[in-house]
Amino acid sequence: MDTPAPSAAERFPNGPQSFPAAGANSLATISRRWLARGVDAVLIGVPVLLATSVVLVLQAAGDPSAEPADAAGPTAQAVTWGALVAVAVLYETVTVTLWGQTLGKLLLGIRVARQVNGRCPLWWEAAVRIALPGVVATVPHPLAKAAAMALYAAAMFDPLRRGVADRAAGTVVVRTR
Repeated sequence: MDTPAPSAAERFPNGPQSFPAAGANSLATISRRWLARGVDAVLIGVPVLLATSVVLVLQAAGDPSAEPADAAGPTAQAVTWGALVAVAVLYETVTVTLWGQTLGKLLLGIRVARQVNGRCPLWWEAAVRIALPGVVATVPHPLAKAAAMALYAAAMFDPLRRGVADRAAGTVVVRTR
């Protein structure tokens, strides 16, 4: 006897009730997610800031007549933000695609999973999760960084605790332990 195929609501987790209340595979808390993001920001930020500082100092030393903020070229702040976003996108895309988590997520006991099957995200899904807020943050507008943070903060109002980038990528963040 043939049974009908399950509906999309039956196949995919569509609410918090679809996940365990605690332990492995339960929804990660917002605080764990933000702490993991903070750990990753330090891991990425410190080396990038040091490297861009060295490059900018060497450039200034090589051309003493150059003004600090040359109107024809990018500012040090723009170069630094661009480098931070590029490294963050590469780091998070590779680690989340391969292992479902970054070092920060590993330390906090959480991972990123595809909502449709619980596996590690595909490379483009992992890239969307980090590139969307990263690109918004690099827009040369005073409110750009606040808008990027709002993309993450939207997770506080989603039943599955997904930010805008998670919704766009079809991912959810769950606990590993």
